[in-house]
Amino acid sequence: MKKNKFLSLGVMALTAVLFVACNESWSDHYDRVDMEIENDQVLIVNETSADYLDQADDLSQMYAFLKSEGVFDTLAIKDQLHTLFLVKNEHFSEVDPDKSSFIAKSHVTDIAISPSNLYDGERILMWHGKYISVSMDSLAAAGHIDHIQINESPVTEVIKTKDGYIYVLESMIETPLSMYDIINDLGEEYSLFKDMVMSENVLEFDRPNSKPIGVDNTGNTVYDSVFIITNPFFDAKRFDLTSESLTATVLIPTNEVLEQAMADAKTKLAEWEMSRDTNIMKKWILEVAFFNKKYSVADLEENEDIFSIYGRQWRTTVQQLDTENPIRMSNGIGYRVNWMKIPNNVLMYRLKDYFYYYENCSETQKAEYFVGNNLLFKECVTDVPAWSPLAGVWPDVENRVLVYEFIDPVIDGFTLDFTPVKRVANEDGGFEVKPWKIPPGEYSLGMGFKQSLNLEVDISIIDGSEVTSYATTTLGSATTFHYDRGSGSYAEGYKEALDAGLISHSKKGNYDRDGGQIGTVELKGDGNGNPAPFVIRINNVTFGSATKMVFHHWCLRPTSNNY
Repeated sequence: MKKNKFLSLGVMALTAVLFVACNESWSDHYDRVDMEIENDQVLIVNETSADYLDQADDLSQMYAFLKSEGVFDTLAIKDQLHTLFLVKNEHFSEVDPDKSSFIAKSHVTDIAISPSNLYDGERILMWHGKYISVSMDSLAAAGHIDHIQINESPVTEVIKTKDGYIYVLESMIETPLSMYDIINDLGEEYSLFKDMVMSENVLEFDRPNSKPIGVDNTGNTVYDSVFIITNPFFDAKRFDLTSESLTATVLIPTNEVLEQAMADAKTKLAEWEMSRDTNIMKKWILEVAFFNKKYSVADLEENEDIFSIYGRQWRTTVQQLDTENPIRMSNGIGYRVNWMKIPNNVLMYRLKDYFYYYENCSETQKAEYFVGNNLLFKECVTDVPAWSPLAGVWPDVENRVLVYEFIDPVIDGFTLDFTPVKRVANEDGGFEVKPWKIPPGEYSLGMGFKQSLNLEVDISIIDGSEVTSYATTTLGSATTFHYDRGSGSYAEGYKEALDAGLISHSKKGNYDRDGGQIGTVELKGDGNGNPAPFVIRINNVTFGSATKMVFHHWCLRPTSNNY
């Protein structure tokens, strides 16, 4: 609405400039001759649009069509400024009678639009309730009218009439469908994506607009019911697919693309010996498909990452779109997806496990996965009993730790080369322990020990034959590395629950976090793109007053670059 007012004021200002600039009478400026406003392609006439067109033989077919659809009758009733978009007879196409009213209204707007007020990317609301777009290059901005395009159709002439403007185009305006209509009209080969979108619709009873028509035999009011369709998925982001004020992008995958992406993801997870809820992967596909900006092909080429309305990352250098055949929409643009990958950082939310799994290892496994120097196993003990900030919703988590004493407390220093392991329940009620196979990629590493151990530890990663040092950490009175507190993030979905005020527990901020942050690590896997175990080296060179070492957990969270 603001733009519309600006355009109207611009026309008034332009008229005032013309009036002040000349010493001749006002009527002299409306003779039917060429006059320069921004350039010599603008014609000013002392006639209404209807009167001018009634005599314009080269525009007669378009004029007759608009007249037959009642456009000029409506303009007379409205009695306000307007702009018409027409084509010459040689460019006029016969109109489908079923679409004639829609097409006629797509060529009329209630704003008098001066060429000097147009700008690249502008959208103009037409009578049919949809927008048309303006494209302008540098020459158009400098006043060359033939470099202005309306819905990709070049402008050849502009006529300023007494009650508005007439733009002559090279082709008739074809107004594309809205994003909602495009999705709703998708063919069977897109049915999976279409169903994902449409299944988010919710049918709600509209009581205020439903009329009571009686009472049933139980005393309940009977309504002539009206129902409305809402879509909480889009409403939460104020993203209305039907709105013509929307300027958006949608990525549209075929069934084949979706099925291949899901199959590839499941194959990877099997190779990694991991699992992921299928619904989470489907949710990512839906949440990554919609953007609140209209991305051009150039935008996609210039940006490695774009982020959807749900903050989902789409890496343009990995994913593959059909950018040669964009889908024009009245409120945005669409691109077909040629190939899609569900990113590693979606397949892995985080990898977190505990040092106390030592007690579930065989002696052989202990010697292989917990390689210590100057360390003597003392116990695995639960320092803090299992608890949940909201029982029945969030699982109980206990702070159980692995405790070592020093074999020789006189000789300062110890080393633990720890291979992260996981445990899997077996049929006998016990656990099977095996090393984690970590896919190659970038991760943030978090760890937890216990506060007030009063010593420093150096953290390194042994990845194949490479040893990389990452941090020196003081395990003093601060709680940064105390169990799994610290500055790391939370279990999946927990932060959203916190932000929504759904957690009121006094210790809600201490629940199942990543722990103190060591740094960003790059793991190489087996060197051939396959997952492989790795080793965390915890090293100390001086005990100080410490009498023991307590290990709590490790955590890897894939970064945005682990795509």
